Amino acid sequence: MGVSSSIVALIDESQALERSGDIPSALRCARQALDKARAGGQPEVIAAALLAVARVRFRLGQYDAAKALAEEALTLSAPDSPNRADALIRLGGCATDTNSLAEAEAFFLQAAEVGREIGYTLARFNALHGLAAGIYIPCGRLDLALAADEEAYRIASEHGLREWRYFPLMTMAWTCLATGQCERARLVLEELGQVALPGSWAQGYYCWLAGDLALDEGDAERARALYTQGRSIAEVTGEHRLNIALRTGMSRYYRMADDGPNARTWADDAVGCATRVDYRHALGKALIERARTVWLCGDPTAAEADLRAASEVLIPLQANFDLAHAYLLLAALLHLQERSDADSVWLEAVSRIVSGGYAFLLERERALAFPLVAHYLNSPDPHAQSVAATLLGHLERVPPPPLRIVTLGHFEVWQHARQIDKRVLGQRRAGELLRLLLISPGRAFARDAVIEALWPEKSPEAMQTPFHQATSALRHALEPDLPDKFPSRYLEVEGGQVTLHLPPGSWVDWQVFEQNARDGQWEEALALYGGELFPGDRYADRAAEHREWLEQCFLRAALGAARQRLEAGQAEAALKVCRRALAVEPWHEQAVLVGMRACLALNDRAGALRLYCNLERILHEELCAAPPPELEQFYPKVLQAKTL
Repeated sequence: MGVSSSIVALIDESQALERSGDIPSALRCARQALDKARAGGQPEVIAAALLAVARVRFRLGQYDAAKALAEEALTLSAPDSPNRADALIRLGGCATDTNSLAEAEAFFLQAAEVGREIGYTLARFNALHGLAAGIYIPCGRLDLALAADEEAYRIASEHGLREWRYFPLMTMAWTCLATGQCERARLVLEELGQVALPGSWAQGYYCWLAGDLALDEGDAERARALYTQGRSIAEVTGEHRLNIALRTGMSRYYRMADDGPNARTWADDAVGCATRVDYRHALGKALIERARTVWLCGDPTAAEADLRAASEVLIPLQANFDLAHAYLLLAALLHLQERSDADSVWLEAVSRIVSGGYAFLLERERALAFPLVAHYLNSPDPHAQSVAATLLGHLERVPPPPLRIVTLGHFEVWQHARQIDKRVLGQRRAGELLRLLLISPGRAFARDAVIEALWPEKSPEAMQTPFHQATSALRHALEPDLPDKFPSRYLEVEGGQVTLHLPPGSWVDWQVFEQNARDGQWEEALALYGGELFPGDRYADRAAEHREWLEQCFLRAALGAARQRLEAGQAEAALKVCRRALAVEPWHEQAVLVGMRACLALNDRAGALRLYCNLERILHEELCAAPPPELEQFYPKVLQAKTL
């Protein structure tokens, strides 16, 4: 191996070690490469080694050192050299993390241009990701961030850069979480979890983001476990941004548990860490979180100070998304104190939310934001009313939390980890209305048809008030904190029709079960079938036809699974599912036949005979019929079968 080849090997090894989380070893290899390169005196080789060291220094948060190394590499690189593009990208990263976003954007754009000119795909990839993570996200241009990272991900997938995919996956997951796209965030995180190496800083970011998703969905203990795992990785790898993010996450975990003191401790730590490394964007976000914790602890004065301090940090960065969040929280805080300056802060918050397309913030902070919007809708000031109405229009286009609905065997409705109160769903026909809509084509029903279904003995004219009570009860059951003037985003009552809107990511068990049965996924279908559809409505005609259809789907799935199990030598499992089918339809002849075959495979001739005799009796007593020829021909074979 020549000198240049050995240097390249050391650089590659350094990058691999850095990706795996072994930062000290990565730095050692990069330094060895640089020593050899300087001894050789070839400018481009020296530049490549300089960038290897700069990469590790950057990961350690040593931005001045990383910048100096990248600048030296830039002077040694030819105009059409890949090293030139890599040096520009490293300078862009350093500028981003030292709060020089305009300078960073210029570096990334130059790197992308060099990459295009010389056909250097990795430079294009890194420049796009740098723009997404370093410019668009801090500035709150979240749609651009997502688009840039989607393109970076495509480049990595199509050009042999698959090991680099974790970069765009991390920021795509964050953007989806920030904008309330939980289902998409989950899919992105699943892939990130697969490509991130164990113990690497990429896995640390996965733990942080997956923890945030778990908190959003109400799974606090999973979130805590993920944050704890992520902190261990962050401590080993020295990833400062990850350390700050995980401490902010822990603060939010305790805050959501109403544990103000512990939340405050973690928030203080996040603020301190961001201050030490002078990462201004993270500092602003940490100050916002600390404001929430001291507010919870009953210190609104300290909360206001932190929110105003966060704004001062974020304004020079043009971090519009986080500024909108800070102003929204400050407006809510001042409003609760009945402060005269609340109105001006509220108008500033609305302006930033509307101009930035951040209406999803209202959903994220619904407990504080919804009462604010309702208050200004009732304001005597026409301008305040108009502004609130405009904001409400934007909110209507934000999907509410997805629903998870169980209908087979029992009836439950969940919003993440919150179960809709069954007693509330039972009031004034709200539950009956929801169940009716769940099995209606397009989840829509005419108003008069609803009344006829729920109150069959009454005229539509006489039932207008109970109908409105039912829709109102269902509306409040699904969104209990929705103010009176807010339209429901789940339930639409308009033009003589009632429509149920299920947001993206919602799940209804009977629909998934039906699809599994249709696709021949027998085991998946059986796992979902907990019993008949809407057992509480057993004697209501409106679900009878749908219930019978799903039972037939179940019987088909059960028979398919039983045959597969028997062919695989799982006779006991096959017999079990046959008995389950016979509990639904005792005269199901094919279930009896497969069950008898399973009994024989288990050396249980008596069990096979009992299945046959029981079917023969039921057919005779209830249907005045005899077993089919296939079973009658099989019965003597069972009698003649030998047992061990």
